[in-house]
Formats: sequence, C-alpha cells, structure tokens
Amino acid sequence: MTKTLVTIGPASTKSEVITEFARHTKLFRLNGSHNTLEWHKDIVAKIREVVPDAFILLDIPGAKPRTSNTEPISIKKGQTVVFGDPEIRSDNLVVGLTKPLPALDKNHQPNFSVNDGQYLFDTIDVKDSHVVGRSRGDFLLLPRKGVNLPGSVYSEELQLQICRDFIESVADLDVNGFGLSFIQSGNVVDTLRDITKNKVLISKIENSEGLINAPSIIARSDAVMIDRGDLAAEIGFGALYNAVEKISRDTKSNGKPLIMATENLESMAVRDTPSKSEVMSLAHSVSIGADCIMLSEETATAENGQYIVKWLTGFLEQANIQVNTFKTSTQNKKYEMVWDFVSGLQDTSVLLMSKSGYALYSYMAVGGRQSVSIVTNNSRISDVAKLFSGKVTVIDANLDDAVPIETIWEVVKNNKTEIFCGSDQLVAIYVSKYVSGARANSITVFHKSDFLS
Repeated sequence: MTKTLVTIGPASTKSEVITEFARHTKLFRLNGSHNTLEWHKDIVAKIREVVPDAFILLDIPGAKPRTSNTEPISIKKGQTVVFGDPEIRSDNLVVGLTKPLPALDKNHQPNFSVNDGQYLFDTIDVKDSHVVGRSRGDFLLLPRKGVNLPGSVYSEELQLQICRDFIESVADLDVNGFGLSFIQSGNVVDTLRDITKNKVLISKIENSEGLINAPSIIARSDAVMIDRGDLAAEIGFGALYNAVEKISRDTKSNGKPLIMATENLESMAVRDTPSKSEVMSLAHSVSIGADCIMLSEETATAENGQYIVKWLTGFLEQANIQVNTFKTSTQNKKYEMVWDFVSGLQDTSVLLMSKSGYALYSYMAVGGRQSVSIVTNNSRISDVAKLFSGKVTVIDANLDDAVPIETIWEVVKNNKTEIFCGSDQLVAIYVSKYVSGARANSITVFHKSDFLS
C-alpha cells in the first residue's frame, strides 16, 4: 500500500498530535526553509520519543529565492511590484528576496509567479538584481513565499554552498535523510553524498534543467520527490502531466522510491471531504507507482491535520487502484536472468541479501510485488526500505561480498515468521561466489516446512 509522509509545522508540534499521526504513518518531514535550528531539534526529539524507528526527512533550503517579508503584504490587481535586493530604490513596492535571482533568458520571461504558481505577475523588467512585475490579481503575500521564474537555471555553486552550510549546522540532528531542492544534475548528488555521512538523499526535481537531467539525478539518488508546485511554476502547467509521467517512469525503472508532493489534499483544510479533482489526482499518483503521498500544508498548518491523515490512510487502504509496472532491464546484463525469474513469482516471499542496495533496487525495478525481506548491514539502505510502498522487512546482519548458504539458512531460521510472511515458500537471492562486478548471481528456494523442526 502507498504510504503517507506528513510534514510537521506550527499546527502539529504537540506530542499528542504526533502520536495521532503515528497511528497511520512512521514517515515524517521537516522543512528546513522555516523555523530555527532549536525548533527542529525539539521536533526531532518529540518524534523520536513517540516513534523511535521513524523515518525523519529534513528538507534542505534550495537556491530558489523566497520573499523576505516577515508580515503579510497586501497586493492589488495591476500593482507594480519589485522583487529583489531590498535596498533597491523605487517608487513601487519593493519585496526583498532571500537569495539572488537565478540565471534566465531576459528576453523570454513574459511572466513569473509567487507561491508555487498561485499568484501571477506579468513581467515588466528583468535585471540581474531584481525582477519587476504587474500583479494579475488581489492577494495577501504571506511571509517567505517562493518566487518562480520559468526557464530558470539555478547556480549549482550557490546550491552546494547552501547545502554544505546547512548540513554542517544540523550535524547533531537525528534525521534519516535530506531532501535536496531544485537538483539540476547528478554531480550535485554525488558531491553531497560525500558529506552527508550515509544519510538517505531524496532529490526534488523542480525545474526545466532538473527535468532534462532527470535520468542522471535519479540514478544517483536514493529516492525522488516530484514537487508538482514548483515544477508547474517553472515549466508551465501545460507541460506538467508529461513531466510527472516521465519522472515517475524513470524513477520506478531504476527501482527507486517515488514521493508525490504538493496540494494533495489542501481543500480538506476547510472541508470534511476532498475535491473530486484531488481524489483523481491521488489515484493517478498511486497508479504510476508513487510509494508515498506527501502532505505539506495539510499537516503543517491545517488545524484538522489529524483527520486528513486518517482520511488519506483509509483511502489508500480501500481504493484498490491498479498500479502500472515500469518493468525494465537491469544495468548488469550478466545477471538479468535472476530478475526475470523473480518478476514472474506468484505467492512466494522474497529474501534479498543486499550490501549496497543494488539487489533491492533491481527487485523493485522489475516490478517486484511479492512480500520482500532485505538483509543488510547498511543503515542507509535500511532507511530507504522504509520509503517503499507495501511491506519491506529489514533484517540487520553482517554481509561479506559473498554469502554462504549456511548464513542464509541461519537468517531464515531466526526470522522465519517475518520472512515467510504467510507464504509457504521463499526465494533467496544472493552472491554465492564473488567475482569482479558480481551482482545477485544465485537463487535458492526454501520451503516453510523445512524450518518446522
């Protein structure tokens, strides 16, 4: 079943609220763009107290500029507004930005938006330090809202510096992974992996450049999040559907967990049931393989967040939506036969011996839908397993490059109830003899009756 990832914010900081969330999920998110380090430390401690084995994701602020206002600003239709350096002198309203504007084609910037595309401005002028626009409507600009300029290319140097500084500042936080905002190349993921101490890295593909380089980003990431809000604002609403389909297909073909974010159930902040469009959107997300549905404002600021989480859990349990499988070939052609065999299994549990995570990703890439257990001594892979839809049992055990059958027998014997999970037979996949580049080259079938005596 698709899982729920909840965001903790001002409306959900109490332990009793977190406890209620934990009745339905063990996946929690904190947004590093908001609140102080002390606030995040306090929330992490509260989550760990309630759910010791929770997966906690901390989003790293990206290079996208946000408005620097600390109080709401009323903006009128037709009003000219300058977004950029707060020291700019102008007869018009000046709204400061937290970061420099990204690089963009100044001759092809007809409009831009604020707050994930919700509020549109017709472009009047674009400079290196600021952009000037005319508002298309009346609205209240709340603090620290993102500014999106279609076709932007964000500075990777700035992005890496922001990430390095942030990761250093939160080194003592007990989190499982980091969300990487506005990732535009796989090289950035590689660089950050070297400094994150085996944490799960979840890349957020949110702009045109990230979409172009999606295959490289996905291959290097542990999981992928589609932020449909920023993505739509950056590439245009007309291109959103095909972009979501492409990213989803590439992610699932790589066997990586897929998280669908932005406006999943926002209407429920003010009503008891979601809109029909939200229901259809949820169904589409599940059908294309989303492992997690992320709730943002729904649990961070809505007063009825507990009810929304309960409703979503019930929907995901009862909807019975057919999931498309994006079956693909593995990268290691020598051992493709192993995964061809596994993909056809019925009513059989699967045991993966995975030191690097390759076996887990390969199994998911061929559309693995059986009950699966993974034996690993890699904490990052253990955490990644928590993000997949359905039941993935993690067993901690020391693994060498090659695994003797005696070791597998002992693992199964000591964990037979969880591993068989109601099935009468089990298929174990492992490296029996290590040669250079060896990947899951052996299959052994066990029967439950073998372990009854």
